[in-house]
Amino acid sequence: MTAASSNSPHGQSPLRTVQVLGGGNATSSTHVRSLAAGLVARGVRVTVCAPFEAERTYDFSGTGAAHVHVPRSSDPGSVAALRWVCTHADLVHAHGLHASFRAALALSGRRTPLVVTWHDRAHTDGPRAHFLRLLERRVAKAATVVFGTTSALVDRARRTGARDARLAAVALPAPRPASD
Repeated sequence: MTAASSNSPHGQSPLRTVQVLGGGNATSSTHVRSLAAGLVARGVRVTVCAPFEAERTYDFSGTGAAHVHVPRSSDPGSVAALRWVCTHADLVHAHGLHASFRAALALSGRRTPLVVTWHDRAHTDGPRAHFLRLLERRVAKAATVVFGTTSALVDRARRTGARDARLAAVALPAPRPASD
């Protein structure tokens, strides 16, 4: 019997995951770097979709993951780029509401599981608040599982239609040493 954390069995191709970031804030970017390092160490092929700035700051490719530049959410080409990158993915894991919404759009019509992590919640008023609630509902219903970093986020995911919502403590690794 093979341990769950071992490399792919002989003759089978490794699992392929795509990690999707929006703007690349510190919490979600550090979390993605940690996930990428752990998955690559276990023989999983990892592709991180994030803006160039996030790659420069967090060095996802330094973990052994591939980096694909995907523009921020305001760029119309971002969904098309994600759809192309996710073509052969076994699982897509999106971090944050906007990245999750773009991933859900990119995976439309496909059976690829979508895992979503909500690291925080945007607080806003007026028409933008209504728009964010619509995004939350769309993402919660599209996701196979929604992880929230607080119980309030898990409750919100459940209220907005998540089939499976769970609490996930996101431990942040120590900062990387500064390079010269």
